[in-house]
Amino acid sequence: MPHLTFEYSSNVLGPPSWDDVFQRAHDVLVEVGQIRRANCKSRAVRRDQYLVGSGGDTEAFVHLDVRFLEGRTSDVKRSIGQALLNLLRDEFRADDGSRDVQVTVEIRDIRNEEYFKFPPGTLHY
Repeated sequence: MPHLTFEYSSNVLGPPSWDDVFQRAHDVLVEVGQIRRANCKSRAVRRDQYLVGSGGDTEAFVHLDVRFLEGRTSDVKRSIGQALLNLLRDEFRADDGSRDVQVTVEIRDIRNEEYFKFPPGTLHY
């Protein structure tokens, strides 16, 4: 815990090095959210089937879904969300300007009693 799922439309130009993005995102979670790095899990999913706006070739998106165990304050979640949004804006600024890239971050809590993990003893913030 936490789980980070990066989704992006296939028309985003020059996706970044995902290993670097994952490391930077984990840094944010450790520094801002006081989350153990060993518990961070990230993945990136390219979407070939999508529609943004009216469906023009220049309309693209990057979305990050962050899910972690409940218990953090709204202020901490806002700080994490803003830091991750800034990270994504920075990483995807290399687009040559020919795309309208919408960048979004969503943070959701997972209820403690509804999350299960193996091996035992590794479930921590």
